[in-house]
Amino acid sequence: MHPHEKACKDRNFFYICNRLKVTIMILSFLPQQVADILEIVATLTFVAYLFFQIKHSKWMWYLYIPSCICAALNFFNSATWAFAALNVYYIVMGFVGIYNWKKDSAKASEEVASGIILNKLTLKVFLVSAAMVAVAIPALYFLLKALNDPNPFLDAITTALSIIGTWWLTKSYIQQWWIWIIADVFAIWMNVNLDNKWFVVQFVLCIISSFIGLWNWNRQGRYLTTS
Repeated sequence: MHPHEKACKDRNFFYICNRLKVTIMILSFLPQQVADILEIVATLTFVAYLFFQIKHSKWMWYLYIPSCICAALNFFNSATWAFAALNVYYIVMGFVGIYNWKKDSAKASEEVASGIILNKLTLKVFLVSAAMVAVAIPALYFLLKALNDPNPFLDAITTALSIIGTWWLTKSYIQQWWIWIIADVFAIWMNVNLDNKWFVVQFVLCIISSFIGLWNWNRQGRYLTTS
């Protein structure tokens, strides 16, 4: 590549990053008291969500969406960009989850409907997911570092794993619990660094609930499809 072309591309990259910084700075407007309240509300609604997630109830999604709205505002305010964007993704996937839950419930037989409706994770989905994580972590790391994220490595890992975990949750794959356990360990580490005490509590509860959910889904799960 010609040096002039490389210089132009570098300038374009930093220009885009600077524009992103300006845009995100506009979102960082919350007084600390409001941010603290949002953190508490996000945690409390998320705890209620975890209860319904373990039971695989449709109500989990109706608690998940407002919890993620509060969390997104809080993380935008603390300049934790990937985690903020991740919660926006969660909001969208919350609506996807409602749609998939209704679709799977309509397809379920009397026998399946009496338990927790599950789908089997295919090798194709697993390999695609692994490739997405392998690409997303370094890509997010360099982007977040350019945006002055305080924890680019932890933010990148947590975000990449959480994207896959949410996707698998909307598809009712039981293996999603293991993704969340790993992601939550890194999320605790990151929030300790950010001094987000309520979010640390939230993610500790997430790990505990993940083991309970894994046990409950194994016990009551009924597979809707074999493909």
